[in-house]
Amino acid sequence: MPKECIICSEEAEYGIKNINEFYCKDCAEPHFGDIDLLIRVEKDAQKLKRYIEEKGFK
Repeated sequence: MPKECIICSEEAEYGIKNINEFYCKDCAEPHFGDIDLLIRVEKDAQKLKRYIEEKGFK
């Protein structure tokens, strides 16, 4: 299930680590200035997917 930007409700690409706030690129850049400080949502999704596969959940 894709994450939604908390500002515009578009699909989010970035988030703040350990906080349930997510942003699309268009909203993150003006809001934070340096998006390198944010985590990429896709990386977290891939980690979770690998964990689920390793544990044998379906």
